Amino acid sequence: MKHLTIGIFHDEKLGKELGKRGTESDILMFNRKTDDCIFTFMSPIEDKLAPKTQIISSIDAAIINCGQITPEVGETILLLDSAGVKEGILISPQYSDTTRLANMIKDTSLKNFIITERNLTRIMEIIEKIKPERDLLSPAIVTTDHSFSVKGVGEVTLGFVKQGTINTHDTMILLPASKEVMIRSIQMQDKDFDKATAGCRVGLAIKGATVEEMKRGTIFSAPEGAKTGKKFTLNFTKNRFYQEVKKGMFYATIGMQSIPINIMDITGDSITIETEKPVCYTKNDRFILLDLNAKKLHLIGTGRIV
Repeated sequence: MKHLTIGIFHDEKLGKELGKRGTESDILMFNRKTDDCIFTFMSPIEDKLAPKTQIISSIDAAIINCGQITPEVGETILLLDSAGVKEGILISPQYSDTTRLANMIKDTSLKNFIITERNLTRIMEIIEKIKPERDLLSPAIVTTDHSFSVKGVGEVTLGFVKQGTINTHDTMILLPASKEVMIRSIQMQDKDFDKATAGCRVGLAIKGATVEEMKRGTIFSAPEGAKTGKKFTLNFTKNRFYQEVKKGMFYATIGMQSIPINIMDITGDSITIETEKPVCYTKNDRFILLDLNAKKLHLIGTGRIV
């Protein structure tokens, strides 16, 4: 069965109209199951920047309500482009001229997004056709978004299989704690499974780690699947609308981790950053750099490890 993760932005009601409410925090989760697909819809509370960038780092596609073209909507488009999101929907008012929207996305990764009115049947028809590529062959990685204790079960983590395949009783490395843990059980849609593949949203009962060690952004990795570090040199692409990039303290989102960073050096297309504590990452992760003190656009740019 196909699994799809969709980000919903600037529409407080759409998630509950498309799915059943699930986990709630600064990220709202909604679930929907059809004969062919399991959908996970994710939406940030109050358009907060950290959860929004975490969602954008984790989705297959996006839905943006563009009923009003605000600076926040414009930044969401820039963030999705910086993360390379290529499939999704722009919702426009009924009978409106969509020329401006089409021009906003024509030179971005969103250029093939479908512009349509806010019709639930039409929205589902579009997203059901999305077929993301999955990496089933690389070492298994699970990215965590929520963790908690369950009486009679123990420590449970919720997240997405980013690549590879996980199995019940697999031994994995929890990063950045660098701790060996075991998957006691795997659940999807409240049913037990022996395994889960890339793209699946899973609930895992974990032996060998505490909830505190499994905060959002932590990674469960097969050997050689992921690494940890504190200092990174990135091949950097600046947001063309951002002012001059300077050294100093800023913020970054890597996968589901949002952390303070220190920009230490800027040389041409390379930028060197350092974090206070180790962060976990994979070779394919994009680092989204943010200026939280900016008055309007907060996106500094994005980079990949050199």
